[in-house]
Amino acid sequence: MPEPMSYPPGAPCWAELHTPDQSASERFYTAVLGWAHLHAGPAYDHYGYATWQRHMVAGIAPFEPGTDGDGEETASWIVSFATDSADELADRVVAAGGEVTHGPEDFGVLGRAVVAVDPAGAHVGFWQPRAHLGTGLYREPSALCWAELAVHDTGAADRFYEAVLGLRTTEYTAAGEEHYAAFRLPARAADEPLGEAVAGRTVLGAEQPEAEPFWMPYFGTRDAKETASVARREGATVLYEGANGEGRGVAVLRDPQGAVLALLELPA
Repeated sequence: MPEPMSYPPGAPCWAELHTPDQSASERFYTAVLGWAHLHAGPAYDHYGYATWQRHMVAGIAPFEPGTDGDGEETASWIVSFATDSADELADRVVAAGGEVTHGPEDFGVLGRAVVAVDPAGAHVGFWQPRAHLGTGLYREPSALCWAELAVHDTGAADRFYEAVLGLRTTEYTAAGEEHYAAFRLPARAADEPLGEAVAGRTVLGAEQPEAEPFWMPYFGTRDAKETASVARREGATVLYEGANGEGRGVAVLRDPQGAVLALLELPA
C-alpha cells in the first residue's frame, strides 16, 4: 500500500520493543524480518529504530533488568495509537479508569507520548506526531500490519477504548476465531455504517486465569510458515501456526528475550 502520510486518531501507528538485551534483539529481528537498525544518542537513552527499505518501522528500547515498568526482566512489545492531543488523551485515560504510567512527554521535535495501563492491565501507548508520524510503512512485509488485544473482560476493554480513542467493536469473521472482535474507527461519513477495522480484540479463556491482558503487534510477511521457521532457528518459540478466516497464514512467536508478537501473511 502507499506510504502513510498520517495516521487517523485511534489507528495503531507504532510498535516498540522493550528489551533487556538490545543487541540480541536486534540480531534476532534482522534475521527474521530483515531489519536494519539506527540508534539515538544518550540523550534519548540509546533508543533504537528498526528500519526496512529505509523507513523506520519499529522501536527497540533498551532497559536494565529489574528497572523497566514493574520490574519485568523479559522483553515486551507496546503498541501505540495515534492521537491529536497527548494531554487530552491522558485525561481521558484516567477518566475511563486507566492509569497513566509515563507522560505526556515530549520527544524533541519527534512528537509527544503517553504510556498507560488500561483497566484490564494491558500496557498501551499513544503518540501525538510531529516530525515522526509513526511507522513509515504499514501493511507491508516486515512492517506493522495489525494489532490485537487479549483480555478477560471484553466489555470493560470495549468501553475503555471507545471512551479513550472513539473505537467501536464489531464481529470480525476475517479472524476465523469465535468471540473475536474488531476495533473500528468512527465512520468518516454519515452514510457509512462502519469505520475501518484497525485492530482486533480476543478473549483470554477460562483456562488462562493467570494470563495478563496484553497488546500484541502483527508484522507482515509473504510466507508466515517460512518466517516462523527462521524465527525458530534463531531461538524463538512458535506458540501458534495456522490460518485466519481468509486463509492467510498466521504465526504467534515468543522471541528469545520473551516478547510475544505475531506474523500475518500479506497478499503479494
